[in-house]
Amino acid sequence: MLASTFRALRHRNFRLWFYGQLTSLVGTWMQTIAQNWLVYQLTGSARDLGLVNFVGAIPLVPLTLYAGAIADRFSKRRIIFLMQGLMMLLAFVLAALCWTGVVQVWHVLVLAFLLGAAQALDTPARQAFVVELVGKEDLSNAIALNAGAFHGARVIGPAVAGILVAWVGVSGAFFLNGVSFLAVLGGLFIMDASLIRRTHADGKVGDDLLGGARYIGSHRAPMAVVTLISFAALLAMPYHVLIPIFAKEIMGGGAGMYGVLMSAAGVGAVLGSLYSASGWAVRRKGMALTAGSLSFPLLLLAFAFSRSLVLSVALLTAIGFAFVLQNAPANSLLQSLVPDHLRGRVLAIYVSLFLGMMRLGSLLLGLLAAATSASTALAVTAVASLAASLGICAKYPELRQME
Repeated sequence: MLASTFRALRHRNFRLWFYGQLTSLVGTWMQTIAQNWLVYQLTGSARDLGLVNFVGAIPLVPLTLYAGAIADRFSKRRIIFLMQGLMMLLAFVLAALCWTGVVQVWHVLVLAFLLGAAQALDTPARQAFVVELVGKEDLSNAIALNAGAFHGARVIGPAVAGILVAWVGVSGAFFLNGVSFLAVLGGLFIMDASLIRRTHADGKVGDDLLGGARYIGSHRAPMAVVTLISFAALLAMPYHVLIPIFAKEIMGGGAGMYGVLMSAAGVGAVLGSLYSASGWAVRRKGMALTAGSLSFPLLLLAFAFSRSLVLSVALLTAIGFAFVLQNAPANSLLQSLVPDHLRGRVLAIYVSLFLGMMRLGSLLLGLLAAATSASTALAVTAVASLAASLGICAKYPELRQME
C-alpha cells in the first residue's frame, strides 16, 4: 500500500523535483501568509486583501496562450528554471522593502503583478513537466504527490510564518521564501536530462496559439472538468483571503492564530493528497471530483457561521481534504484526456482560468465582505458555488463515470 502511494518517487528526476518543490513551496506559503498579514496591517481593509490577490491575475490572461505554446515548443525545464529564478528575485525585493521600513501597498501591488506574470509563464510548463519526469503510467500518482507537496507546505509554511511574523516581522518570511527557491533551482540543475521524456508540438495540429482552446471547446469531457473547476475557483477557493479577518475579528487572535487556521486546512489537504494518490480517488476520478466539488462549498458554508475555534479548525481540515479531492482528480483527468502535442496549451488555459478566476473571486469576495461582513460574504459565495457545481454535474452526467 505504501509503495503504491509513493510509486512515482522511484523516478530519480521526479524525486529531485518533488523535494525541491516541497522546500520552495514552504517558502511560498510563508510569503502568502506574511503578505496578506502585511496588507491587512497597512490598510485594515478586506477590499485591499482582495485587490492584492486580484492584481496578480491581470497578466495571466494575455500571457496564457503564449505560455502554453512556449511550453509545447521549448524545454520546460529551462522555462521553469528562469521563472523560478525571477520569483526568487521578487521575494528578495519585497524582503528588502520591508526590512528598510519603506514598504507601501503600491509596492506590494506592483510585485504581485510581476509575480503573476512569472507564474503565467511558469505554471503551464510546470504542470506539463510532470509527465516528462514519470511517463503516463505514473502520472496520476505523481500529480497527487505534487498536490501533497503543495499542501504539505501549506501546513508548515503558515505555522512558520505566524511565528516569524510575530518574532522578526514579515521581512524574515519574505527573505526565507527567496532562499527556498534555491532548492527547486538546484534540483532542476542536477537532473539527468537523458531521462526526461520530451514531448513536442505537432506542426499540423498544434502550431497555433488557440489549439488548446479549440480542443477544449470541441470535447465534452475536458470542457466539463475545466468548467467545474473554473466556477469553484471563482466562488469557493478564494475563501483564504478572509481568513485574516476570521483570525483577528472573529477568533480574537493575531498572526499566530492566522497560521493555525491556515495550517488546519493544510493538514486536511495533505490527507486528501495521500488519499488521492492511493485510494478510491485513483480508480474513480470522476466520482471523486464530483464529491469534492459538492462537499467543498458545503463545508465552507458551515465554517462561515462557526464561532468556535475547535469547530473552525475541524471544518478547515475537512475543507482542505475536500479541496484536494476536487482538484487532484481534475488535474489528472485533464492530463490523461489531452494529447501530448497540446498538453502545454490546454494546461495553460486550465491554469489561467484556475488562477485568474480565483483572484477575480478574491476581489469580489473582498468587496462583498467590505460591504457586509466576512461571514456573510463567505456564506453567499459558498451557496453560489454549490449551486454552480450541482448545475454543471447535471449538465455533464458522464463526469461521474470518468476514470
